[in-house]
Amino acid sequence: MGNREFIIKIYKDYDWEIKLKSLSDYALYPELQLEVFAIARQTSSRNIVYLFDADIDEDSILIVKEDDRFKEECIFEVVLDDGSGDESTSKLEGTFIDALEFIKDNFKD
Repeated sequence: MGNREFIIKIYKDYDWEIKLKSLSDYALYPELQLEVFAIARQTSSRNIVYLFDADIDEDSILIVKEDDRFKEECIFEVVLDDGSGDESTSKLEGTFIDALEFIKDNFKD
């Protein structure tokens, strides 16, 4: 089985999300049980399917670095919305930690 595919969507200066590309409704999945993100969902086998928040900081990234769920290698399609519309910019291959670092570096000017 190949790497799971996700979409990183950054609404510049507003909020961001990481969602499994095939996800239809994150509310169908249980909470991640990690008090770092506003919304965080996982499968019953503890695979991340959705992360959402209105900010990201180094302290949050340090917390998730201790959690094996965030070390899964995935493919992320990056979509930036600067207020004028969606623009798919690139693909990122790496872990959820890499994806969160990318969001931290690109979320606010």
